Amino acid sequence: MELEWVVPGIACVIAYALVCWAIKKHNYHPEVFAFMGPCLMIRTSRTSILDGLARFRRVCLVYGTLGIVVVAACSILMTVMILATAYITMQIQSAPSPIIHPQNLLLIPGVNDFVPSTFAVWFALVFAIVIHEFGHGLLARVEKIHVKYAGVLALVIPIGAFVEPDAEKIETSPLLTKLRVFAAGITNNMVAGAVCIVVLVLLLGMVVPGSVLFVQDTYEGYPADIAGMQPGTVILALDGVPVANRTDVSAILQATVPGQTIRVLGEYKGTQQQSDITLTAIHPAVAGSAAGNTSSGFMGILYGDPQAITYTLHAWTHPATPAEMFASALYFLMLPFASITDSSWFSILTTDTPDPAFLSAPFEGFWDIVHVLYWCAWMNILLGTFNALPIGPLDGGQIIREGVKSFFAKCGKEEYAQPFCSVITNVLVAVIIIPIIMPYFIR
Repeated sequence: MELEWVVPGIACVIAYALVCWAIKKHNYHPEVFAFMGPCLMIRTSRTSILDGLARFRRVCLVYGTLGIVVVAACSILMTVMILATAYITMQIQSAPSPIIHPQNLLLIPGVNDFVPSTFAVWFALVFAIVIHEFGHGLLARVEKIHVKYAGVLALVIPIGAFVEPDAEKIETSPLLTKLRVFAAGITNNMVAGAVCIVVLVLLLGMVVPGSVLFVQDTYEGYPADIAGMQPGTVILALDGVPVANRTDVSAILQATVPGQTIRVLGEYKGTQQQSDITLTAIHPAVAGSAAGNTSSGFMGILYGDPQAITYTLHAWTHPATPAEMFASALYFLMLPFASITDSSWFSILTTDTPDPAFLSAPFEGFWDIVHVLYWCAWMNILLGTFNALPIGPLDGGQIIREGVKSFFAKCGKEEYAQPFCSVITNVLVAVIIIPIIMPYFIR
């Protein structure tokens, strides 16, 4: 956390604590304010929107039933992935990954190194939680189960939403009713994520290559790298001479010699920068891919090709085979970890930056919409698949519990249902922990 946020952050925590203390001390509007540990619940019993949508009972029941299938598929897939990850971790002795550092296990924007604290991320996080809880509330009303409260959960700032169906009514409901209610939140997340992806793909199809000269990468140890020039920098001029393409740069460098210093005017993320770069001789190993010849000065820059980037973007968003579809889905989920996966060019989809000059956006604010859509899709899919895990209090855990209870009840062994579910939960929790702690023991 940057220093300028420390004092305001502490002030907000103190203010939140004082407000909570006052509410508790004076028992202020207990029908509105309640507490769940350190979290403040701001709730209402007015759930007319749920009652209105519940009138479409037949459609909602079909949706809820299909949702059970979706959740079952997600649960199986996530369990297999967790088991495979644990197995691979035990087989490959590697250093701890930055992804599993303690702060990165928390999906808190700004705390997690790979989840920035931006409007798009916070909006997506709240949206995913709200849409999840809304699903539970809607299916509860469709199944004639009273929803006592709906509201917002806050911990200094709003962190989510909740609904409180009548727990006793759910407990005495038929198995299919329970499964629909428990699966509805995950189903909403997966559907919302899929819709966001479709819209995102349609928008990205409108992007065309830009016409500027930009740095794709720098050769390590060469002048541009030493000067700190970043990939994505747009080259505007060399020694005051404007350049528009690699031919212009090559023509200027042809007249230079190693050891000569030139001034490079560039633009990085909307900010102009000037760098004095002392040229060096080009190494024969890179001579074939660099502008200039071995006797002229060399900056050590690998220039990007906007057309190639748009082609790669199109191939990613329009997979032609199941294998390509799986690769695209994996790439989509790993994109926030760009610094690890070396997918920095497409980090334009995840971070708030000025329009990337090497791509031409069709209208103003285009990338802001893209950021919101990407993070809404990512958050919904992540929240949905995580909740599908057959672990204890998670939705997937409640679904497996009800299924196991029903199975053992039919066999006349209902007393074994809870121990069986506990074993599943404990085993999966242990398997999840293995990839996190194992690298620290094998260093």
